[in-house]
Amino acid sequence: MARMNGAIVYLIGFSGCGKRTIAKEIQKRIDCIVVDNHLINNVIFSLIDPDGKTKLPAAVWNNVHRVRSAAFDTIRDLGKPGRIFVLTNVLMEGDEEDRLWFEEVVQLARDRDAHFLPVRLTITPEELARRVVSEGRAEQFKETDPIAAIAKAKRWEVLRSRDHAMLEIDVSAMTADGVAAIVIDRLHSTEAQS
Repeated sequence: MARMNGAIVYLIGFSGCGKRTIAKEIQKRIDCIVVDNHLINNVIFSLIDPDGKTKLPAAVWNNVHRVRSAAFDTIRDLGKPGRIFVLTNVLMEGDEEDRLWFEEVVQLARDRDAHFLPVRLTITPEELARRVVSEGRAEQFKETDPIAAIAKAKRWEVLRSRDHAMLEIDVSAMTADGVAAIVIDRLHSTEAQS
């Protein structure tokens, strides 16, 4: 069987659960490119002075989508063969726009003939509220309201894939290093099977 063209690891979870930190820990252990959702979002967010608490205008997301499309085109058409990409995103179950964004990443993996590993990160509302006020989040245009984080975590759940087996990890009591180790073990075991 031909070896796949690298991998796309997709870390999905609430804002503040540690996706970017986990992605950076993965990057310390394996050669990969991290495409944090704020790498894309902040191209637009940095132009509108978000405060991390006020809901963003809906039109912002159209512009974010255009940046995302350009990034995905670049990964698909110009990314080095065999390259591993670690993407992060906030995607919620029941939100059809989020479902479409997930499917774009599925298609990106197909287009690159890359292994696709979606990782669903869950967290308790209380731990999420503690993490969203972490130092440096406001400067990165990330959500910082602990009350809103608790409300969101109680109202919504992280998106589940309908067609792809997801690695599910409760990060509430885990370090980013520990989560990264689990993700890399799964990635290596899947590569060994192909």
